Amino acid sequence: MKPSTLTRHTVWIIVLLFLFAGMPKAEKNAGIAMLLCVFPGGGQFYTERYVPGVIIGAAEIAIGYYAYKYHRDEDYTRRNSMLWWGLFTFGFSLADAYVGAKMHGFDVESDLGTVRISYKARF
Repeated sequence: MKPSTLTRHTVWIIVLLFLFAGMPKAEKNAGIAMLLCVFPGGGQFYTERYVPGVIIGAAEIAIGYYAYKYHRDEDYTRRNSMLWWGLFTFGFSLADAYVGAKMHGFDVESDLGTVRISYKARF
């Protein structure tokens, strides 16, 4: 590698470390989560949802690999099918990252012992 290439890679690694390590824990920005979807699973990792991040990231990488493979083999029908699946996966990743950022920190557990149903009738 040339020194300039090594320097660029080092800068990108430092930027990514700051994005993922130096984030505030209480609130997540939906815009940043959607921008990080450029990296496979980036938006999910930003919202601290690691399992969907790994699954979505692996799916996007696999779809991209097969789209390239089919393009190289001149099987354009399968390539186009993979590109459509890639577009769908990317759209799902964007939507999931947006919802994950908006719902970050929301307590989804409820105490079912305190739920009461009552009915009052007035005449």
